[in-house]
Amino acid sequence: MAFQDQSKGTIVLYKNKVQVRLDKETVWLNLNQIGELFTRDKSVISRHLRNIFMSHELNRNSVVANFATTAVDGKTYRVEYFNLDAIISVGYRVNSKRGTQFRIWATNVLKKHLIDGFTLNEKRLRVAEHKYLELQKSLKLLGNVMHLEVLSDETKGLIRVISEYSRALDLLDDYDHGRLSKPQGTRRTKFKLAYEEARKIIEIMKRKFRGSPLFGQEKDESFRSSLETIYQTFGHRELYPTLEEKAAHLLYFVTKNHSFVDGNKRIAAALFICFLQKNHILLRKDRSRRVENNTLAALTLMIAASKPSEKETMIKVILNVLA
Repeated sequence: MAFQDQSKGTIVLYKNKVQVRLDKETVWLNLNQIGELFTRDKSVISRHLRNIFMSHELNRNSVVANFATTAVDGKTYRVEYFNLDAIISVGYRVNSKRGTQFRIWATNVLKKHLIDGFTLNEKRLRVAEHKYLELQKSLKLLGNVMHLEVLSDETKGLIRVISEYSRALDLLDDYDHGRLSKPQGTRRTKFKLAYEEARKIIEIMKRKFRGSPLFGQEKDESFRSSLETIYQTFGHRELYPTLEEKAAHLLYFVTKNHSFVDGNKRIAAALFICFLQKNHILLRKDRSRRVENNTLAALTLMIAASKPSEKETMIKVILNVLA
């Protein structure tokens, strides 16, 4: 009997003298043949199959087929055949020396497939990591050649775009591998966002965007608490000492606490931007914005969809965007 390993296109041998039927990319044996394979009476095999189907381990309609078979009397009959899934299930149940041999063989094959699969995946990961490192080297090289006078302005522009995306690649790679860290931030505080100031910003938004009467309507005291929390201290030391940490937690708390009947995400994003602007860290030295429109929307939506257990990761993502 031979089982085909379709993932590798090879034949995995299980030595015996049973003649098998190959059809629909699997092996088929009738009741007598399965009994012969495991050296058990067909009534025992039939009982095992009945239990397999009753326990819903396998769906009978999926593993049983009727094939035209010529008997010793020369007549053709429709005979029930069971595919490889059913044969293996019986093999793990039947109590016989041949059944034991089958289980040892099948377990070894499964173990080999698992080890080979792990090794293959490990190799793929190493190749992917190598390609990523090569990409980083290439991007660094692109940055170096930017200074060459022979390059056209168009070429320099393309190289600059590609090089700038290396930061996003780094951030995504660190996120995937749990390596996100908290960058050093700005410790000077020029503006403290008080509750009254926050309410003014919300009212301006309401007038500008003509929101619904429910826009900015507070459900409880949680909004005031969110503002106070970012300035919280413990042992005369601030829990969030940098402006960036305060801004990140402001965006997170206002989005996540859902303090308003309507407009939670918009209010959170607006307060976040106003806080950065009032503390003079919204713009970089070259006057470009630290947080673009699409990035702000993505961050806010990501926080809203995140689980509470992912809070620290969300904060690190915001801090890395601001860095």
